Amino acid sequence: MKFKAKLSVPHTQLLYNLVNPLSKLQSQSPSQSSTNAVASSSSSSSSTILYLDDDKLVFSTRGSSYKNDSDGIFCFAELITTNGIFNSHVIQSLEADNAILMELSLLQFKTALKGVLSTQKESAGGNASTGVVAGTCPEVIIKLAKRNGGLPHLCFEVRDPLTHTAHHHKRLDDHEMGGAVLPVEGIGVNYAVPVRIMKVVELQYHVPPRLGMPDVQLVLPKDRPIRNVVERLRGISPYLYMEGNMKGILTLRIDSEGGSIRISFDKLIPIHEDCKSSQENHQQQQQQQQQQQQQQQQQQQGGGDESQDEKQEEISHGPTQMTQNEPMPVRCTVKVDSKKLHASLHWQATLGIRDVSSAVLCMWENEMLVLDVTLNPEIGRFMYYIPVHYVSSDDVEP
Repeated sequence: MKFKAKLSVPHTQLLYNLVNPLSKLQSQSPSQSSTNAVASSSSSSSSTILYLDDDKLVFSTRGSSYKNDSDGIFCFAELITTNGIFNSHVIQSLEADNAILMELSLLQFKTALKGVLSTQKESAGGNASTGVVAGTCPEVIIKLAKRNGGLPHLCFEVRDPLTHTAHHHKRLDDHEMGGAVLPVEGIGVNYAVPVRIMKVVELQYHVPPRLGMPDVQLVLPKDRPIRNVVERLRGISPYLYMEGNMKGILTLRIDSEGGSIRISFDKLIPIHEDCKSSQENHQQQQQQQQQQQQQQQQQQQGGGDESQDEKQEEISHGPTQMTQNEPMPVRCTVKVDSKKLHASLHWQATLGIRDVSSAVLCMWENEMLVLDVTLNPEIGRFMYYIPVHYVSSDDVEP
């Protein structure tokens, strides 16, 4: 089994910006962090599944915060590897689809990324103390190797191209002189994250839940993040009502003893594809067409009982009746834990507007709330699955 990949500075930054909010779903208490610092990730309850094959990289994680503000949340992220997040990569496995499945701590993964990213930026910006020239743009190397007595680890290594070349020439000179090979300082930084290798078939237990067509789908505005609003509302009420309709209006509402607060976001883009509203409209159109065909057949069978004036009057009144009977826009109301919703919106603080291509809010009444975010450039996406509470008819506004 073998895995090795190279990342550039922008892709390392993008991967860190993605992993950072995901890791907040697994925050640990101070006592746990000191204990787990030396423990293997497989012994920690806050573990993440990492899947790798020739075409994609997948993270699958569940919320397990000691504050209970992320319990029940499921997150699934998928990134393209070939011509995507990796500059180049090699993977060799005896498993199906040439894939590798492992379990690791996302907190340790984030710490390693943060360390190598800072080294990358220092080398790219220049460092007079180490003699590194600005603009060299070193690559991060991620590989699967054995450390600490043969245990599997995911190793992160960053090397500056210039110092790495100097180290290579140093090795040649020492070899020609018959001396020992001495390491050269300033080559880079190494991190090793312990992992547990798993069978690829176990991935089926870590995939997103199966859901039908959502009731409502709305594209969230990039210039109006809802995280700031949710952050203030969570301090007032433990629960929050979200009501969206296919007219492009999203309303956040809390009800407390002191009163009620409602905040609306308008001019959102509804997505009718793969939505219940589109299926219902299609069925309604089919029913209307069938009724029109039946009426035409009845008129033809009735012969000349009706005069031309009556037919014209019926045709002229047709559009008016259709306008009066126009159905109300489809809407959906869900009740969520305000802290869990806030925990699922951390990405709005770490990812910039340019890093996100689109963010879609999908709502299933009394079932699930999903945030589907596509990255820019479109090399991947991640989805938050947030549990909801039961909403009775009394909780839904008329």
